Amino acid sequence: MSPAPGRSRRDLQDLQNLSRSPLLSYAQKTTQPRAPRRKIATSTPSRYPLLAAFLPNRIVYWLWQYLSHRIGPRHPFLTYAQTDPGKGVYQLEGGDEIRIALAGDWATGTDEAECVAQRIDKFAPHYSIHLGDVYYVGGRSEVDENFLGINNPNNDYDPCLWPSGSHGSFALNGNHEMYARGFAYFDRMLPRLGPRSNGKPEGQRASYFCLENQDWRIIALDTGYNSIGWPLLEYLFQPSCALRPEEIDWLHSIVRPSAHDPRGIILLTHHQYYSAYDFWYPTQAKQIADLFLHPVLWFWGHEHRMAIYQEYGVPGGIRAFGRCIGHGGMPVDLPPPRPEHAACVVEFTDRRHYHNDENLKIGYNGFAQLTLRGKCLTADYVDLCGKTVFSEDWKVDDGKLQCTRAEKYDAGK
Repeated sequence: MSPAPGRSRRDLQDLQNLSRSPLLSYAQKTTQPRAPRRKIATSTPSRYPLLAAFLPNRIVYWLWQYLSHRIGPRHPFLTYAQTDPGKGVYQLEGGDEIRIALAGDWATGTDEAECVAQRIDKFAPHYSIHLGDVYYVGGRSEVDENFLGINNPNNDYDPCLWPSGSHGSFALNGNHEMYARGFAYFDRMLPRLGPRSNGKPEGQRASYFCLENQDWRIIALDTGYNSIGWPLLEYLFQPSCALRPEEIDWLHSIVRPSAHDPRGIILLTHHQYYSAYDFWYPTQAKQIADLFLHPVLWFWGHEHRMAIYQEYGVPGGIRAFGRCIGHGGMPVDLPPPRPEHAACVVEFTDRRHYHNDENLKIGYNGFAQLTLRGKCLTADYVDLCGKTVFSEDWKVDDGKLQCTRAEKYDAGK
C-alpha cells in the first residue's frame, strides 16, 4: 500500500529520467514548477519536460546557471589535519547493538524521500549515512531545502531534513554535489554533520571517514570529487571517479587494513563498482585492491534501484558483495527483463511497481538498516511503507565474511 502523499513536496515526475550530464541536469532544474501539481491518479505525467528549458524565457537562465556554477576551480579537497586526534577514524558507540541507517540518492525533496526519512527515524539509528547526491545540482539552495530542512523562499515546496543518528550523521560526496563544484557540500553540509557530542554535531571534517569497533570497520570513500571534468570536455572523456591520492594515503597510513585484521570490512561509496544494468566504475577497486585481501561488503548508490549481488570482482580489483541502494528518493528504475551485464549475478532486486498518484511506472523507494551485534551483522532492506523486502545475516571470522542467512520476502513481481 502506498503512503498518503503530502502534496506539499517535489513531484517525482520532475526528477524522472534525470540526466547524469551536468549541462542537462541544470536544464531540467529550470523546468521545475514553483509548486507541486494537483495530482490525480489518472493524470498523465509530462512527457517532455526537458524541452521547456529551450523556451526563450528559460534558456538564458539555464545557460547562465550552468556557466556560473561550472566555470572555475572545484572546492579544495578537504583532508584531516595532523592535530585531529582521530584523523577521520571514529569509534562506533551504542552498546551491544549498534544501528546504522544507509540511504543513497535521497536528497530530492519528494514526498517519497520524506517517507523514507520517517522510516529511518522509526528505526532510531545510532548513525545515519547518506551515500550521496543532492538534486538537482547540489547548490546551496538545494542543500538547504532537500537535505538540511531549510525553507526555500523562491518556491512553495516543504523542505526535507536528513534524519540524524543519535551518535552521528555523515554524508558522502556524489556527482550531483560536484555539479556545483562541491562548495555547498563541503561548506554547508559537512559542518552540520559528523559525530555528536552533548547532542550537537561536531562537523564532518572530510568526505571520507571510518567508523569502527573491535569487530567491524565501515570505511566511506569519496568517488564523487573526480566524477566531473572540464566543462564540455567531460562529455568526450568519461571521468573515472578515481579516489584522490589523499584518500589512498589515509587508507595506508591511518586506517591500515591488513590480512591480519580480524574485523569485517564494509565499504561505502556513491558510485557503483559494478552493475548488471549500468556503467561500471572499477578504478577505485583497483586502486586499493592491495589493502583488502578478503571479500568485502560494499554499499553504493548512483543507480536509482535496489539490487543485491553475489560476490564479484574485476581482474585486479577487490572481491565484493555489492549492494546497490540508490533508491532513497529518486524515481526508482524498474529492472529490465534481461540485465546488460550477466557476469555479475543479481541475487535479488525489487521488481514491484510503486503505485503513485503521478501515474509513473517506477519502483519502490527505500533504505538499508544495519544492526551490529558483536561479530554478527543483520542487514534489512526496507521500503518507504516500512516493509522489509530482503534480509541477510553476516558473521565475521578472522576477517572473513560469511553469509549465514539470506531471506527474500514476498515483494511481488
